[in-house]
Amino acid sequence: MQNSYTINTYYYIKYFRLLIFVIIATVVTDTLRLISWSATINVGFSTYISTFLNYLSLCLIIHIIIKSIKAYHIPFSIKLFFNIWLLWNIVNIIRGGFLASDYWDWKFLLLTSLGFSLISLVFYIGNNPFFVRGILLLYLKYIFLLGFILIPLSFVTNHELYSRIMIPVSFFIVFIPYLNFKWKILILIVATTSILVVIDFRTNIIKIIFSLLILGIFFIRKYFMNSWIRIVHFIIFASPLLLLFLGITGSFNIFSRMSSSSDYMMTNSQGKERNMAVDTRTFLYVEVFKSMDNTTDWIVGKSASGSYHSDWFYNIGGAMEGKRYRCEVNILNILLYHGIIGVIIYFLLLYNISLTAIKKSNNMLSKMLGLIVASRWALSFIEEFTQFDLNFFFFWLILGLVSTTFFRQLTDNELKKYFSF
Repeated sequence: MQNSYTINTYYYIKYFRLLIFVIIATVVTDTLRLISWSATINVGFSTYISTFLNYLSLCLIIHIIIKSIKAYHIPFSIKLFFNIWLLWNIVNIIRGGFLASDYWDWKFLLLTSLGFSLISLVFYIGNNPFFVRGILLLYLKYIFLLGFILIPLSFVTNHELYSRIMIPVSFFIVFIPYLNFKWKILILIVATTSILVVIDFRTNIIKIIFSLLILGIFFIRKYFMNSWIRIVHFIIFASPLLLLFLGITGSFNIFSRMSSSSDYMMTNSQGKERNMAVDTRTFLYVEVFKSMDNTTDWIVGKSASGSYHSDWFYNIGGAMEGKRYRCEVNILNILLYHGIIGVIIYFLLLYNISLTAIKKSNNMLSKMLGLIVASRWALSFIEEFTQFDLNFFFFWLILGLVSTTFFRQLTDNELKKYFSF
């Protein structure tokens, strides 16, 4: 591992301290946001603190990228698609300024949209495997352990608080074969606890279960051919597109079919029964599609200050008299802000990165992370609430990591030494 990719230790330590602040600031921001959604506690100043910390974090990320990120080799196609994605986000931020027509448009653009439009810059942080190693260690030694303090607070404020702060654990699961025994146990405890604390947080359960299934491939890798992984990868990317086509044409609606044919009643942490299979997504697709008023909206989107009309969330759920700026489905938000062009760029970027991780790597971890990336594409058709948060911070971090030739060239034994801490 000691080759041309070595990094100056002084710069690594100096700028990693800034990264620690960024992560802590994001934890604080997520915590304040989630608590402010609670009906029991009103944190009126949370928006101002969160906005300040988000802007400061973005400035520090840009500063770290300019000053300390070395030229780790990334395949040309990945670099091209990422730069196009970043440029398209910037273009739509500028368009958002021109198209903003009232106070709420500007508030959403400056306080929310700008942050999650530029969080993809974390990709460059992920291009430095030494930074990623330090971030993983920070979570294992401190955040996962201190996170247990949030459990009592979750029960009196937002029941999803602990699980959403611990949401990066779904990425950590596939690192288990490369970590020491105590870290393996900690990851499994955190993952299990995040499910038990809020049993009706469906997206969290899906992420953890999918990560565990991918982890299972590691233990049967001698019998699981690489071509099979590529087939699974293709199915994961193709399935949501096929199901979306069937839903639009009225042939088959996976959401309503699961809701009508299943009755998975569970009692959540609030003591209320909830049907885990209930359809809470079809109406979102209908409302967003109906709000795309013309061909321009469909092709290039409504810009970073765009919104859609919602009858379901007329004056609730972040809507003002039916005007809602984002929904719970990530791919619909991408379509709303960036149009079909943005959806295609996003698809090409994730497909290229995940396929490269599977086809062109010497270690099983890269292949597993490639499948994790693919799963996030599929999940974007179900949820992935679009915002500057820990979920997307780690998502872009992992995308950057598996894009580097250096990381993919390491063998499994070298990775075990690399993550021995």
